[in-house]
Amino acid sequence: MAARSHNSGGQNPEFILREFQGMNLIDAREAINDDEFYWCENVIPVGSGAAYPVGGPTAALATIAETGAPSYTMTFNAFGTDYGFAVWSNSGHGWIVNLTSFATTQIITGLTSGQTSATQYSNQGLLIIDPTGYWDWNVTTPNTLTPQNNALANSTLVFSNIINGGTQLKNTGVVAGGGGSGATVQTTWKVNSVAINAAGTGYAVGDSLLLTDGNPSTPAQIIVSSIGGGGTITGISLATGGAYPGPLTSTLVATGPTGNTVSGGSGSTATFTVKIIASSITVLNRGTGYTGSPFYQDLISTNVAQDQFNLTSSGVIGGTSIATYAGRVWIAFNRTGYFTDINSYNSFGGVGGSFFINDSYLHNNITAFYAANNYLYIFGDTSIDALSNVTVTGGVTFFTRINITTAVGTSTPTSIFGYYRAIIFYHASGFYQLSGATPEKISQKISDLINVITTNGAFPLVYGATVLVHSELCACLSFVFTDTFTAGGPTGTSPGVRSIFALYFRGRWWVSSLITTPGVALAMQGVFSVSVSGTQTLFSWAANSLYRAFSASALMPWLIKTKTWDAGAPLYEKQSINAALAATWAGGASSGVTLKVDTEVTSSGALTVPLNGSPVGYQLDVLAANEGGNQYLGLTANSQAPTNASKIRLLALRGKAEHNFLA
Repeated sequence: MAARSHNSGGQNPEFILREFQGMNLIDAREAINDDEFYWCENVIPVGSGAAYPVGGPTAALATIAETGAPSYTMTFNAFGTDYGFAVWSNSGHGWIVNLTSFATTQIITGLTSGQTSATQYSNQGLLIIDPTGYWDWNVTTPNTLTPQNNALANSTLVFSNIINGGTQLKNTGVVAGGGGSGATVQTTWKVNSVAINAAGTGYAVGDSLLLTDGNPSTPAQIIVSSIGGGGTITGISLATGGAYPGPLTSTLVATGPTGNTVSGGSGSTATFTVKIIASSITVLNRGTGYTGSPFYQDLISTNVAQDQFNLTSSGVIGGTSIATYAGRVWIAFNRTGYFTDINSYNSFGGVGGSFFINDSYLHNNITAFYAANNYLYIFGDTSIDALSNVTVTGGVTFFTRINITTAVGTSTPTSIFGYYRAIIFYHASGFYQLSGATPEKISQKISDLINVITTNGAFPLVYGATVLVHSELCACLSFVFTDTFTAGGPTGTSPGVRSIFALYFRGRWWVSSLITTPGVALAMQGVFSVSVSGTQTLFSWAANSLYRAFSASALMPWLIKTKTWDAGAPLYEKQSINAALAATWAGGASSGVTLKVDTEVTSSGALTVPLNGSPVGYQLDVLAANEGGNQYLGLTANSQAPTNASKIRLLALRGKAEHNFLA
């Protein structure tokens, strides 16, 4: 175990911070542990004597023709290419960004709900749900947004004539009373009856005969029930009618078996007179826009209909959350969950279906579906369910659904993300990590920061993702907060409302603001992460421009605050004598770093940390820092300009203790 920080009392006490255990905002600044920061911005506290200022963002990689910040962001992969997807609720537009070329494409126009959700489908493309509709991009048709609303869903047989097997038929296509396009349908015919045409010879009772012409998916089966002399067939029964596909186009095609091609049995030369009838249809392409009363027919050569199926459409498929799980697509809307047929993104028939949650612990509506760890997690604002064990029995889908918690959930779907085998999400009481069936609050150390997250409309906008920084995989939560902790952060601007990342790893918290130039920090809103060459990389929207975080070679300005220290004698007046900063330098002409001595009521002026020449490597810089006459003393270290300190080793303060305030 690393040694504890060396902090001593006495007449000339010393305070040394070098173990760097992350931030603590729940305790008073004078009461936090000696090895914790009160504030740590743009510096990752990796280990003892190893806190690293972090690189800044890239220049803007893409800029969208929108105003303001996106209301929803996510990432997906389509056949090996990563994309970012973002929606602007103020315009209702949705855009994708190719994360290799950074080309931008507007794929949605005019959504206005502000409740859009999306998910990757296999690695084919994107599925998008909104209360106003359902679409896919690059799944049905490459590089194309395809609406799945008002698609063909069900059929009803109106009539079907009994006709001779082998009759020439043609397909009318779907006839729509109210528009619609793109749907294709095919009839399945079956044998309705058979009669002996030629008795053949050499057959035996019980022989099974198959009618194999007509390209059956399943051939009809005839059983020989009686025979005459020489094995001639005198009696038969129809065991199964089989399945024979009808025509696909308006070209006449012989449909069903003629009865002249027979296989099986012990004899030969038997033929039969066959009658067929339409039994069902298969929707090959569901199409879109069918709002009228569509129907479908098969015609003979004189254009007389031999069957008719009335069709119904799906209507507008709406929802507020979408996920892929167990080979299906799951859509949440209000308190109902809908799921597709197996291995389908757009068919809710077959073994698809829905379920309604009427349990009282679901306070309002379902806020999010999230698939991970072999579960489909169902979030409410104050509850979480886990759905699993999806099976099909007798053509019906079954699953189990258990309640995990009735105390916490989320109203902010954009805050949910995976971190190792856990799921992290935001609740008004803090950031939580859900591992298995137990949610654990991980934000105790930064509770005061959680309390000042600001809202946009009815709820805070919190976004979550993962990012690799200095070989540490960090959970990253992005939000806007009211800064009452610093004098405006590393930029030195006036305190107030600003955006920030809160990052967590190995039980440690630190924060980051993406600063592009000295004094200018990006107003971040909307993050997502992508693995780039095996490195989990963070992207962030700032208004309508996209940036990659922690990627620039130049280090960002940073700000760290120690505890305010009592030297083991909180009732004694103390005064600082010297302050020190140890760091690894990169050869700059100046340090670019200032120190302030803080008390419980004020701070000293900024003291510039000197460098002996232009050093490369380790150097301990000590400077006079006379401030005090107070109970507590601490340090603020700040670099508002890009710094050449590549590694911070320690911060130290030496003072003197004088009279007892109670004396």
